[in-house]
Amino acid sequence: MKYRIIILFVLCSFFINAQMPGGGNPKDMMKFMKDIKGRVYGKLIDSKTKKPIEYASVIVLWFNKDSLLGGTLTKKNGEFSIDNLPAMGGFRFKATLIGYKTYETKFYIQLPNKIEQDLGDINFEIDEKLLNEVEVTVNKNNLVMSIDKRIYNVDNDISVKGGTAVDVMKNVPGVTVDADGNAQLRNQSSMIFIDGRPSNLTLQQIPADQIDRIEVITNPSVKFDASSTGGILNIVMKKNLKPGYNGMLMGYAGSSDRYGGMLNLNVKEGKWNLTSMYSYNQAINNTIGYTDRTQLDSIQKTLGYYRQDNEVRQLNAFNFGKIGLDYNINNRNTISINGMLMGGLYSTNDKQDYNILDKNKAQLFYGKRANNQAAEFQNYNSQLYYKKIFPKVGQEFTGDFNYNHTNSKNNYLFNTESHIPPDTIIIGNTFQKNNGTTTANQFVLQLDYTNPINETKKFEAGIKSYFKNSVSINDTKNAKITADNYIYDSVMSNHYIIDDMINAAYINYNSKTILGISYQAGLRFEQSYYKGTIKNKNQSFSYNYPSMAEDLLKSIFPGIYFSKKLVKNQEVQVNFSRKIQRPNFFQLMPFIMFADKQNYRIGNPQLKPEFKNIAEINYNNIFSNGSYLGSCYFRYEEQPITDVAYPSLSDPTVLVNTTVNGKNSIRYGLEHTFKYTLFKNLDATINLNAFYIYLNGIVVPTEPEVTTKGYAYNSKATLSYRFPKQLTLQVNGNYESPRILLLGFSLPIYSMDVSINKMVGTKWVINATLSDAFNTRRMGTNFQTPYYIQELSRRRESRYVRLTLTYIFGKMDASIFKRAKQMKGSDSQQGSQDGLDFGK
Repeated sequence: MKYRIIILFVLCSFFINAQMPGGGNPKDMMKFMKDIKGRVYGKLIDSKTKKPIEYASVIVLWFNKDSLLGGTLTKKNGEFSIDNLPAMGGFRFKATLIGYKTYETKFYIQLPNKIEQDLGDINFEIDEKLLNEVEVTVNKNNLVMSIDKRIYNVDNDISVKGGTAVDVMKNVPGVTVDADGNAQLRNQSSMIFIDGRPSNLTLQQIPADQIDRIEVITNPSVKFDASSTGGILNIVMKKNLKPGYNGMLMGYAGSSDRYGGMLNLNVKEGKWNLTSMYSYNQAINNTIGYTDRTQLDSIQKTLGYYRQDNEVRQLNAFNFGKIGLDYNINNRNTISINGMLMGGLYSTNDKQDYNILDKNKAQLFYGKRANNQAAEFQNYNSQLYYKKIFPKVGQEFTGDFNYNHTNSKNNYLFNTESHIPPDTIIIGNTFQKNNGTTTANQFVLQLDYTNPINETKKFEAGIKSYFKNSVSINDTKNAKITADNYIYDSVMSNHYIIDDMINAAYINYNSKTILGISYQAGLRFEQSYYKGTIKNKNQSFSYNYPSMAEDLLKSIFPGIYFSKKLVKNQEVQVNFSRKIQRPNFFQLMPFIMFADKQNYRIGNPQLKPEFKNIAEINYNNIFSNGSYLGSCYFRYEEQPITDVAYPSLSDPTVLVNTTVNGKNSIRYGLEHTFKYTLFKNLDATINLNAFYIYLNGIVVPTEPEVTTKGYAYNSKATLSYRFPKQLTLQVNGNYESPRILLLGFSLPIYSMDVSINKMVGTKWVINATLSDAFNTRRMGTNFQTPYYIQELSRRRESRYVRLTLTYIFGKMDASIFKRAKQMKGSDSQQGSQDGLDFGK
């Protein structure tokens, strides 16, 4: 065989030399070979209908290797042509399209007569089995459940059209949203990621129509931050994968001055992919709330009563823009540059009416307070991302550098008017003005490497460096009687600087035992430094872990996971990990951060980090009409960080709100998620989370330990029915039972949303949503302490109606710019000819 190749090479060389002028020399021969390029062409047609097939992917590979030499998409008439192939050799041709069987054949290109190969009309066969699977997937793709995470596909949730990520999270099974719009997973504060990286954005700042899916990770591995104690909610944004151009134009309007719009435009050709988007949304929420308090003495007798009623009007307006550019350097190297710009404002008018009564409910004082807030922010984010794929399947390296800059400012004005009955006696009219600014810069560098050792073993490693610097100035001034004699308040005013740094490294090993049990074991090390300085008071507080040898173990966080696939699409998993929750600046700093007539908040410099040991047992079963995921979880928390409130020593009628370390906390529960197709057009998703909480800690340093325990549950259900003519109805409902708190419990929360969606042709989508149909979505707490009994109720938003109209446009064209350039060149050539004729 070796000699045949040599003889063939000699003959080819002789032939080429004979054809070159003057017999040629080796250098000329090599140049001649390099300049000659091969081509393959043909046409794809449906094997049954004999109609041409458009947009099928066709590629050319080496005869015995998977190296890609060229590729394209078939045209509208089914034709294709792949140029710039090597002038000699054996090749493989492959054609693929969803719903069709993969077609593959071999061909050769040889000098001098076979430089071009015509593959003729290729009959493309429909894959009936795959089409059936695709149809099933379409009917069940609202929620995808697996052993390590749950994936919630947002495109199929019609109730969030025109909304924000807050609306999305309200519908994700296992996730709850508090009064401030923060998401919680199994009643724990979760980390919000965007495309696999931590984000500074709030959920309200992210348009729902730009979200592709939510990945719910309840017990993250060592690849993720050790501070992910409450799990991770990874928001995966939509990406453009289609050649040519495509986009979406959306606008909505609703009750309570709720309106907005979005424009999304994507262009992809060859090695380049450009994505861009801009959105604006605003809403005005009119809500009410109340605070009821009964003051007690040392022997639990009533001293008096306090009642406050709130009427709140809040305007939120946000701008969101992003642009991204991906460049495929070659088949195995990609670089991406992304930028995001966010801006917004909050305007709040909170009117409070209060009454103070004695133990016989006789009125002692009454008054009103007006809290007016105007705040705005700008957030700029840039990302440089690089990914390298090695020839070995699964081996890759990624590098990510992220920079974020934030500017914000706020202006508060509090006006309090107090009376003693009868109305003619006014005991005080006070004003408080607070002006603040914050500037923050954040840098994140992350490198990850994955190397599959063989088919069953894999090694992963990575490093991460995080640094954030924040500078804030808050100036407070007070005035009495009139608002023209303000005096600087040195207690409430603070100028502070925060430095926060975390350096981390991890290793992770994956393998499989002879019994078919897969396991993953890893370690993560995190070194953390935190310092807060109050410049105007010469105070600073900091921590550094590990600072001593005995702290070393507190900086190492293990994670181990076992999984076993059972018969008939069943799988079971057991996992364990250790996490850390570090106190933040506002929890540490011993200055008063806000105050009103009956409350103020102050930090606790003695706070320590809390450590959480988390264990789970998960069972997943996929059956013909749906799936079931069951989880049993357990958490043991050491020195948990807990919010508490107690009477001021100087004035027992005023509550001091602060944060303390409890002694320990135990939480365990069972979570069940069912997804079932009841019949052809009706899908149901039901989630139930029942759990137990045990809390033990000290509320007031001079008081004994407090212990509280109890059970609670959350439930959530989604029903979706598809009518004929692309009309869909969706109903979402949820209920959160009272939940145990230290010295109290939360009030129940329940609500229902109704949405209807209509697809008109292939370009237009009309959606109508009624949020909180019965106007019942309220949040609140009830505290029963030795000093007071208090119930508080608030609302984030009230019932509203929203109508959304969406237009989808685009054209799949793999050579849009090339064709435009050719057309321009053709026009220029025609213009030259016209000019020449004119000259004649």
